[in-house]
Amino acid sequence: MVQTVDALWLGQRALGALMLMALLGTSARAGEFQRPAKVRAVVLGGSISKYFKGNYGEFLEHGCKNLEVVNRAKVGLGGAALLGRLQDDVLGDAALMQELQSAPEAWLIFQGGLNSVGSPAATSLNLSRIFGVAVGAGLRTMALGLTPWGEEADRRFEGWQGLATVRGTRKVNAYLSGRLTPDEALGKAGGERPHAWMRGELPEIAVDLWEVGLRDADAPLRPEEPLAASFDASPYRKETARRAALIAEARAVPRHFLRPELRDFDHVHPNTDGHRLMALAACRKAPASWGCDCRRVERARWKGKVVAP
Repeated sequence: MVQTVDALWLGQRALGALMLMALLGTSARAGEFQRPAKVRAVVLGGSISKYFKGNYGEFLEHGCKNLEVVNRAKVGLGGAALLGRLQDDVLGDAALMQELQSAPEAWLIFQGGLNSVGSPAATSLNLSRIFGVAVGAGLRTMALGLTPWGEEADRRFEGWQGLATVRGTRKVNAYLSGRLTPDEALGKAGGERPHAWMRGELPEIAVDLWEVGLRDADAPLRPEEPLAASFDASPYRKETARRAALIAEARAVPRHFLRPELRDFDHVHPNTDGHRLMALAACRKAPASWGCDCRRVERARWKGKVVAP
């Protein structure tokens, strides 16, 4: 059974759990739209999307004058559970759907899947279903990719396992960005299905968060010797022609971690500054109808709510 990111750090860190309760508690907003906005959107995702010290949805709403956001994210959900969350708590909420459908534009803003990234093909399959179901319900879709994450003390990033974890994360992001065919993204998880993406299976707008300043791109490389010595026992041992390239890739694993100064209470969850960067990346790809001023996002600060400086 794949253990979720949230379950793992809750088990490891009592202090982190206490901080999580404080940071991811009940929102002051009741969950319904408050004004007749031209564009209404629902945020869906896991604990990163549920962050309550200024999340990317709040920064976007601050910077985009025509946009109003309701947050229906929930802590601990992987791909399959997020599909259920969409069906039960968004599409299954008649009042919410009525409000969405009464707006000139209605969007799903999605950022999630990290909790099931240990199975990247299954995660991508469930995300494709999320977008397809949303489009079928009349929602347009924006997806923010998975954020950089990890640290040396996390066993999922030890030795050669670290390379597999990074590759799994990057594979889901490659699917979201439309860089993979269904066969490449889903493999056997796709079963018997067409070899091209069907309507709605990719997000209308994809925001890649790997090169927007979140990643610790200049982190020191890992030592070469332990990786070279363990190569013959690694999952990649049959790829002898690529041995040097694989060792170099494994050495660079720390360069896929979230920057230390952008972490909140652990190495997975971006802090307020990290969420501002996420929102800024989304703002730059938002449609004109949202009325975004990305300078407002860039300058905004969190003081109990997202405000201008």
